[in-house]
Amino acid sequence: MNGDPAGTRQKVYTFAEDDYRFGAGSLRMTVERIDWSKPFLQDGERWFEVMGVEMTWDDRPVGRRQALIRGSRLTGMGHG
Repeated sequence: MNGDPAGTRQKVYTFAEDDYRFGAGSLRMTVERIDWSKPFLQDGERWFEVMGVEMTWDDRPVGRRQALIRGSRLTGMGHG
């Protein structure tokens, strides 16, 4: 049992430090929205603005978070 009987818990994604801008260490967050319409080109790759909630390692919410995430890490999340 996952402790969330209603099934409302969002998946928490972990992004390596090299896969997002800007911060130090891995980023753990839920993904609420990805702005597919305005990719940023950096180092020959597309990066997308992602909005969600940053999470601690024990799945407690830290707060709202916006980050640029490497497009190749967003594969299978709806578009990209």
